[in-house]
Amino acid sequence: MVARLLSQRSGPARPRALVVGAGIAGLLAARVLADGFSEVEIVEQDALPTRPGPRPGVPQGHHVHGLTARGAQVMEQFFPGLHDELTEAGAPGGDFGQIVAFRFPTCWSPRATTGIPLQTFSRPLLEARLRERVLGLRNVRVRSGVRVTGLTGGPGRVTGVRTRDTGTVLAADLVVDASGRASRLPGWLTELGLPAVASTVVDAHVGYASRLYAAPDPHAPPWAAAMELVQAPHVRRGFMATRVEDGRLLVTLQGADDDHPPHDPDGFTAFAQSLRTPLAGLLAHLTPLSAVRRYAHCANRRTHYHRLPVWPDGLIALGDSVCAFNPLYGQGMGVAAMEAELLHTMLARLPAGPGHGFTRSYQQRVAALTRRPWIMSTVQDRGWHLGPAADRSTRVTNAVLTTVQRTMSTDPDVFRRFLAAMHMTESSAVLLHPRAVLAVASTALRPGSAPDDARLWWGHPDPRRPD
Repeated sequence: MVARLLSQRSGPARPRALVVGAGIAGLLAARVLADGFSEVEIVEQDALPTRPGPRPGVPQGHHVHGLTARGAQVMEQFFPGLHDELTEAGAPGGDFGQIVAFRFPTCWSPRATTGIPLQTFSRPLLEARLRERVLGLRNVRVRSGVRVTGLTGGPGRVTGVRTRDTGTVLAADLVVDASGRASRLPGWLTELGLPAVASTVVDAHVGYASRLYAAPDPHAPPWAAAMELVQAPHVRRGFMATRVEDGRLLVTLQGADDDHPPHDPDGFTAFAQSLRTPLAGLLAHLTPLSAVRRYAHCANRRTHYHRLPVWPDGLIALGDSVCAFNPLYGQGMGVAAMEAELLHTMLARLPAGPGHGFTRSYQQRVAALTRRPWIMSTVQDRGWHLGPAADRSTRVTNAVLTTVQRTMSTDPDVFRRFLAAMHMTESSAVLLHPRAVLAVASTALRPGSAPDDARLWWGHPDPRRPD
């Protein structure tokens, strides 16, 4: 769909669009808007780096990021050759089932071909490549080191933004808020006279600690990514690790329910040793390349802009500004790509430009688009909320998840269906296929547990063995 629409310019170009935020969501939005606006300007409060690297406005850039297969597909369509560029930079890739080791609470994922592609890289590398491509477009420019402090216009239409540096007003026909978790859009809307906007927060009180390592052969792990999942109510500790560009390994330890990993090197090592995988043994052979970095702003937050009785023309919001996910589930960048795809589709079908009601319709469709990943990201996190009702719900959810995980560990077809739903390459209905339902039911009726042998992914049986 995107490829077809990219070849169909949407009629006369509109004068000017302005994007607040130069992160992944903002860059994707700018790429889309460049096809339909004469001028696109990105306003970013950070001074943007000239080389790939973390920046203050993206503290999560120090930590492991995952991109869903659907998100990668959309990005490739907007930026042809992106996958090859990342490969040339040293980003590993392959079939998810062959290169990713899942440690579920009671078993390991199977090693099987799934048809779900995956490429692993650092967040700064992806952002740098997207930024280079976007700023190479003739009608896009960036204004960095400038902080937006509010909107101009009124409750019926937004006409631009105010900035802090000189109080300058930047006018625009369309303003896009892509400023992420730190978005101040709810307050800006009330300043315009709109009602307060409600939001839903589901917080598992997850905290991260990450460190970068050199991982040259022969010490490179036998996978491109590995993870040990936390799961309510008892499995509080886990990790995510990915091989990234330049032969490095990025390791993110995670703790739920306020059991956060420490930020000192000795504490980081001790936390890794407490896990049920051989991670600590692997790290003992590697050379650290960075300090330990912490991050704890991991709550799921969904802001219900689509429920406001009035929504101004000339304004849209996307990315984490609208729906921010617990990073554990790797949904954020992929959902931002799908929101950009939606914006391109809607603009391409309006030759006269986004008229009255367009932005309200977009926000409603964004709400529909994010509903499924929101449910997938919060169903487990709700289990950390205490209370009798939550405890009962947690027990049921945990029993179902454990049965599904046991099934996946020995049934590659069910595992593939799970991945297709998680990566949004197929609808969630793929999990309800009779073949999958019967396999899970059979597991539930069969006593015992799935094989739990680390040799499948790590090459030796003892999860605590150092070499």
